[in-house]
Amino acid sequence: MSIVTLTLGNYIMIAELLGLWVMLESNVHLDKRTINVTRGVIILIFVEAICWGVERWTREIGYLTYTRIFLTPTIYLLHPIILLGIMDMAEFVKKHRLLLYLPVILSAPLLYTSQWTHLIYWFDEKNLYIAADNPMRYYPYFLFFLYVILFVGAFTIRYAHYGTAERRGILVSIFAASLGVLLHIIFEIDVDYSTLFASLLLIYYLSLYVLTAKEDTLTHLLNRQCYYYDSKRLKDQITAVVSVDMNDLKKINDSEGHDAGDKALKTVAECLTRGRTRSKKVYRIGGDEFAIFYLGKTEDEVQSDIALMRENLGKTPYVCAFGHEMVDKKDIHAAMLSADREMYSNKAVLKNTNERRIAAYKEATIKVMHEALGSGMWGMEFDDDGNMSSVEWSPEFRRMIGFTDETDFPNELESWSDRLHSDDKPAVMKEFYDTISDYTGRKNYDVEYRLKTKSGEWRWFHALGRLLRRDNGVPLSYVGMFVDITDRKAEAN
Repeated sequence: MSIVTLTLGNYIMIAELLGLWVMLESNVHLDKRTINVTRGVIILIFVEAICWGVERWTREIGYLTYTRIFLTPTIYLLHPIILLGIMDMAEFVKKHRLLLYLPVILSAPLLYTSQWTHLIYWFDEKNLYIAADNPMRYYPYFLFFLYVILFVGAFTIRYAHYGTAERRGILVSIFAASLGVLLHIIFEIDVDYSTLFASLLLIYYLSLYVLTAKEDTLTHLLNRQCYYYDSKRLKDQITAVVSVDMNDLKKINDSEGHDAGDKALKTVAECLTRGRTRSKKVYRIGGDEFAIFYLGKTEDEVQSDIALMRENLGKTPYVCAFGHEMVDKKDIHAAMLSADREMYSNKAVLKNTNERRIAAYKEATIKVMHEALGSGMWGMEFDDDGNMSSVEWSPEFRRMIGFTDETDFPNELESWSDRLHSDDKPAVMKEFYDTISDYTGRKNYDVEYRLKTKSGEWRWFHALGRLLRRDNGVPLSYVGMFVDITDRKAEAN
């Protein structure tokens, strides 16, 4: 046997694998690990072909050599190892790697010692292959088919919820290949399977590439292209749509880094897909935007699933806004627009609730500080458009200027502004409103002024104010304090 004979005998396999090796250089969908594993499988198939060629050459020798004794079990073990490598391309063996390799590990000593134990096969002095006269003679094939079954199961589970066409394609290929191997065993025709493995690898790689191209690479949800495609392909089956938006992703990225943002998105994706069936398709259509199609589901079933997703999210630090719409006679696009409107309304409520909770916490903290310092606290609230909606003067504030309750000093801005000294009022009010108008949040309210008390006395006060703003800069709460500095002013003069 020459290198030329070996090469020409495996020409199709070599051409296929070399072409695949070159294509790996331009892959943009599969990660580096998958590409490296694919290269490893290509090398294993080449090794198997070389081993087979050399082993076949040793058959023609009229006497037994240790080369054949070593190569035969090596070939038997390479077949399941190649299947394991193909499974590893899609990270099927990531969690149970040792368990899945265990049959191969345990089989190695059985196969490599069979020449002397006669457990499975052996070679006589004339270099003839003799199989054991019991079921163990088929052990290498049992081992191979065990991994075929594991591969089919792992592949089916991995792509149980989508990729139906691709899944069928690869399963048909596996079935046809396995049937061919089975027929060769039945009719006792011994052949090299390297070309079969190469073809299977190409078909599997193509299906994996297509499936990966349909996924969002971070969350493994279906991507935006699939969303548009399915909205047309499944339009007669979709009965409800859901729009989902994650809150505060930008804050997480800015404050904790993009790794934390990626972790948040993955966690949200898990919460949206937990317990998912084929009648529910989940898509990531933007940075923090998700969409869900329900096939053949009623409104009660959809609302129940939304409640379950909220419950899942409630166990995490993350919050999502939801909006849903039943399709009925609407087209998918119109239904999703309605769901978007409901989602944005829900998002505004969630953000407002969260922001007000923060504001209330800060206000309570400030109140304790004021009571300890003997200063007066005041606060204002603003609506979504940034217009002042309420004013509150604390009991300490009123007491410091001689008033007792809201009846003689109402919770109105004018209760305070009308008592400002005429020389101080223009500058104080300008500072007050300039702070509100500064949407950058850099400006703070810090002034000194004279204010008329209930008794008619003019007293000096030092006032400070801070604004809590929404994400878009619109004011949410204006809280502050003032301290009587009349005595200090007198001492300074």
